[in-house]
Amino acid sequence: MAVFSGLEDMDELEARKKNQQEKEIDEIINMLDSKTEGGVSRIKVNVSDEQQEGTVSTQYHHGRCDVGSPWARGTVRNYGCD
Repeated sequence: MAVFSGLEDMDELEARKKNQQEKEIDEIINMLDSKTEGGVSRIKVNVSDEQQEGTVSTQYHHGRCDVGSPWARGTVRNYGCD
């Protein structure tokens, strides 16, 4: 049975990797849920290699960029399809 012990170790390693990935996904979902429960209505997520792993930073944007735009007024047209 010693021949198969390496395969069993690989299966265990894969299972641990999958569990870690699922844990990370659950942590992200919980973080996003807490933001929306706290009243945040718009969320933009950027992944950065410059920031230390496991840290989160928040930037606030006051105002709505789409106010007065054709999208906000409902006057957007598909040119060439009219």
